[in-house]
Amino acid sequence: MRKVTKRFLLLGVSISLAACVTWHKPEVSLADVRLTGGNILQQRIKLQLRVKNPNAMAITVESVTFDLQVGESTFASGQAPAAVSIPARGEALVELDARAHLLGLLNRLQELTAADGKLHYRIKGEAQISGYGRAPFDQPGALDLSKLQGLGARF
Repeated sequence: MRKVTKRFLLLGVSISLAACVTWHKPEVSLADVRLTGGNILQQRIKLQLRVKNPNAMAITVESVTFDLQVGESTFASGQAPAAVSIPARGEALVELDARAHLLGLLNRLQELTAADGKLHYRIKGEAQISGYGRAPFDQPGALDLSKLQGLGARF
C-alpha cells in the first residue's frame, strides 16, 4: 500500500510542478533599420528586432515573418533568414531581410509625421518558437525624425 501512496504523491508533486511552469510570449521591439540596396522603386533593408525572453528557459526563434506599417500602409515586409537562440531571461537581436517602398513613404512623410515630430509605426508578425509554436506580436513604436536629418540627401 505504501508503494501506491508514494506513486500518487510523486504524481501529485509532478502535476503541481508542471502547473507552475508557465510560458510567456517574447517581447519584440524594433532596434535598427539599415538600407542595404535596391533601386528607386523597391529597396532592400535590414531590420534588427530586439527579442526579450521573459522565460526561465532559453528559447529558439526558428523563423519570423513581419509587416512594418506606417499609418495605414505596409511600408516593408519580410522574414528572418536564420534561427536565433535567446537565453533565459535575456535578449538577442534578430536580423530580418525586408523589401521596402521608401519612395511612397518619403512622398507622404509630412502627412504621416505626428504633431510630436515622430513617425509612428507598428511592427506586426509572428515568430515560430521551437517547442512552443506560433507567437504573434504587434508592437507600436515611433522614430524621432529630428534625429534623422540628412536622410533625404542620401537618396
